[in-house]
Amino acid sequence: MRNLEQPLIDAVPANTRDFVAVSWNLHKGRSPLGFQAWQAMRRWVQSTHADAWFLQEAMARRLPQPVLSTAFGAELGDPLADVWHCQATEIADALELQIALGPNVFKPSWRHGNAILSPHPLDLGGRWDISAHRFERRGLLVARASVAGQSVTLLCAHLALTRSARLRQMNWIAHWIAKEAPQGPLVLAGDFNDWRNDSVPIFAEHGLHEVATLLGEPARTFPAFSPALALDKMFVRGLQPVELIQPPQETAWLSDHLPYMARLRLE
Repeated sequence: MRNLEQPLIDAVPANTRDFVAVSWNLHKGRSPLGFQAWQAMRRWVQSTHADAWFLQEAMARRLPQPVLSTAFGAELGDPLADVWHCQATEIADALELQIALGPNVFKPSWRHGNAILSPHPLDLGGRWDISAHRFERRGLLVARASVAGQSVTLLCAHLALTRSARLRQMNWIAHWIAKEAPQGPLVLAGDFNDWRNDSVPIFAEHGLHEVATLLGEPARTFPAFSPALALDKMFVRGLQPVELIQPPQETAWLSDHLPYMARLRLE
């Protein structure tokens, strides 16, 4: 087994215009069997070297009030203190990364949603509720990173389990791209739950290409311990897919999805 402290993405010599992207459904920090796996997940993410992480189902819990007063200077009982500690913020703090968060599910003491992390300067582009019905809360998170003198639009999505809902969400996202980001480098990644590959022709109409499809390689990510379905997707525009990076074996027991990892190159 590979040492987790050893850099993972080093198979290809770095190019100054290379852009490594990693999309991963964290499954709220639990393994496929439901055991807590967050610490091992964090170590694995810290062992990678990427330009952008697109994370789904990043769990957050409300910090206890005594911790709030110590860490953030809020007085005990301050009703305005609403600070949440998130799995994604923990990674960002450890690696000194920029972060954009987009919670999708809100509960009194916990929530989870999408996150985009990057070592490059990052600006939040917006958070949108793209839930197609009340039984599944889904979101689209948008950020823009400054890379090699260019602005790269980054979109992290988590789509519905039912096909009819997914199709509506895909068309909503495509409409947003056509209206708000019609030009320039763009990466759209996440858990699409799209084993039928409906998303490939929909986004192709808008000039976006699915990385694994373009490279002619399978990108099966679910279930992680015996991947059979290509549920996760990564679409690009203005970046050339260079390689699909196979995740190490240990990730098969960290989440119910394998990470989707790709090396891209800015055109």
